[in-house]
Amino acid sequence: MRYAATLVLALLLLPAARAQEKTFDSGGVKLAYLDQGEGEAVVLLHGFTLSAEEMWTKMPLTETQFLPALKGYRVLALDQRGHGRSGKPHDPKMYGKEMAEDVVRLLDHAKVKKAHVVGYSMGAFVAGKLLVTHPDRLLSVTFGGGGPLFQPPQTFADTITATAESLEKGKGIGPLIVALTPDGQEKPSLEQAAAFSDLFLGKKDQKALAAVLRGRAGWQVTEAELRANKVPVQFVYGSREVQGLKDIIAGSRRALPRAGVVVVEKGDHGSSFATPEFRRAVVDFLRANKE
Repeated sequence: MRYAATLVLALLLLPAARAQEKTFDSGGVKLAYLDQGEGEAVVLLHGFTLSAEEMWTKMPLTETQFLPALKGYRVLALDQRGHGRSGKPHDPKMYGKEMAEDVVRLLDHAKVKKAHVVGYSMGAFVAGKLLVTHPDRLLSVTFGGGGPLFQPPQTFADTITATAESLEKGKGIGPLIVALTPDGQEKPSLEQAAAFSDLFLGKKDQKALAAVLRGRAGWQVTEAELRANKVPVQFVYGSREVQGLKDIIAGSRRALPRAGVVVVEKGDHGSSFATPEFRRAVVDFLRANKE
C-alpha cells in the first residue's frame, strides 16, 4: 500500500519539463518527445503507463530530477506509443518490436547517427530489443529496473496477462501494483490496488495500455542474440526489486557477462529511478562510453 502511494506521489509532485516538446511520424503513428540540450544523444525510455515528462521530470524530490543531471548531452525523451501525448493504437501488433523501431525512427528524424539509451522497466524491455536489432545505432545501453525480455518466469507472464485483462475491462493495473510490491512488504488487497490504480491512471487509454502488454512477445530476445552483443551495457536496479524482475535481470546478465551492474541499496521498482544512486550510475556510464 505504501509502495503504491509512493508511485502516485512521484507523478503528482513538481513542475513540468523545460525541454521542448516535438512530434514526428513513426510508421504511421504520431509520437511525441522532449528534446533538450546539445552534445552526444541520450534516448530515455520510460516505464509502463508513464510518459517522458512524468518519469524523467516529476521526481519526488527536486534534487533527484533526472534531466538536469544530463547537462552536456542532447536528451531525447520519447513518449512511447500507447503513452503520454503519443498515438495510442488498440492493436497489439502495433506494439512489441515496433516500439524498438520507434527509437530508430526518432534517431533518423533527429538526424542522430548513434545514441546512448536508458530504459527503465518496460523501457528496458524495449531497449533490449533495440540492442539485438540495431546495435549499430547505439553507443551504450543502461537497463534500469529490468533488462532484455529473455526467458521471463511464468509468474511474470501471468501478471502481464492478468493486468492486460484488467485494463481491457477498464479496471486498471491492480494486478501489476500487487506484483510490484517489494518482497517482505505487506501487499495491498486487490480492492486497495484498484483504488490506487484509478488515481494513478486517471483518464489514460486503458485499451491502448492493454494492447502494449498483449504485444510483449515482440520484445523477447534470444540467448544467441544477447551473446553476440558488443555494445557497452549496464544494469541498475534496487536491492528490493521484485523477484520476477531479478530473475529476468539475472538471466540476461549470464548472457551478457561483460555487463556492468549497480545495485541501488534499499531501492525498489517504484523508487530506484528517482535516487541519486541511479542518476550517478547512468551519468558515470555515459562518460565512460563516450564516442
